[in-house]
Amino acid sequence: MKRRLPPYVSAFYDRHGTERFRYRKGGVSRYLRGPFNSLEFKEDLAAAKKGEAPIVRSRHEPGSMNELIVHYYESVGFQQASEGRQKTVRGILEPFRAEYGKDLVRNFGFQHIEAILLAKQKKRRIGKRMVGGLTAAVNLQKQLARLFRYAVRLQLIAVSPVDLAESVKAPKGGRHTWTEEEIARYRQRHPLGTKARLALEIILWTGQRRGDAIDFGPQHIKGGKIEFVASKGQKTMRLPAAPQLIAAIRAMPSVGLKTYLVTEYGKPFTGDGFGNWFAERCKEANVPGRAHGLRKAIARRAAELEATQAMLKAIGGWEQDSEVATYTKGVDQARLAEGILNRLADWDV
Repeated sequence: MKRRLPPYVSAFYDRHGTERFRYRKGGVSRYLRGPFNSLEFKEDLAAAKKGEAPIVRSRHEPGSMNELIVHYYESVGFQQASEGRQKTVRGILEPFRAEYGKDLVRNFGFQHIEAILLAKQKKRRIGKRMVGGLTAAVNLQKQLARLFRYAVRLQLIAVSPVDLAESVKAPKGGRHTWTEEEIARYRQRHPLGTKARLALEIILWTGQRRGDAIDFGPQHIKGGKIEFVASKGQKTMRLPAAPQLIAAIRAMPSVGLKTYLVTEYGKPFTGDGFGNWFAERCKEANVPGRAHGLRKAIARRAAELEATQAMLKAIGGWEQDSEVATYTKGVDQARLAEGILNRLADWDV
């Protein structure tokens, strides 16, 4: 009986004599796994018809960290994250995978996690870069917690060793928050019409994270309003366009077509590339701040003007009051202390 191939599927033999199958329709061209009508063939054909990504099967040892991380990258939670967020997570997990990928998930205990995080806290130089440190350890712990909880869901382990391990304490106070004096000093060193000044005004008046600021462009400003989707949490942000930001944009001799900030070659920045470039501009202005410190500065400014928690969350895109507290606790302490001490002074007259 003559075999009938599904519509848009063709068959051929490769140079090894193996029969191969290919799906072509409307610009979509994809190879299908064989043999014909096997489970793999049907899976690939169904995915191709729906325009879904090809199904990737792990070739790593079953139960290994390599296999777990491959499956984690295919998970709904990871796939729904923004491209920038996925890149960040991969940047944290891939060095871990390179070292421990062949180890079995079930062999990890809390003591192993603690040892790994302790080693991560130590800064060391690789080429021209410094790696490690307390912040790096905190970030690794967060991603490992998600990864091993996913392993529990896959029933590879019963309990996550990260949940049993001692937590790494985040740096006290976090990154430096820019002061008004530092903002003024930076502006004096980098006047309107410079890319360095534009970078500061974009972050200061939108409260965006570094990864969002480098994607910020003309398409996000319409009718005196700013609208963009934050990469973390995919929250749509709508803000008024501050006159200071508009002035910085108009003062530029040229900007990118899709992003206001571009490299000297006219291409959009990468996250790390922008971070390093902006750090150099801060050194030129003799300020200790970095890009994230400007995001904290807008929260500080708003808190000093007695903005409510709801207002602060609307500015920075935060979801929880606890997130806002990280940025404003210094202001809150000063405000409360001033209020009660002034009352005590009046009472003691």
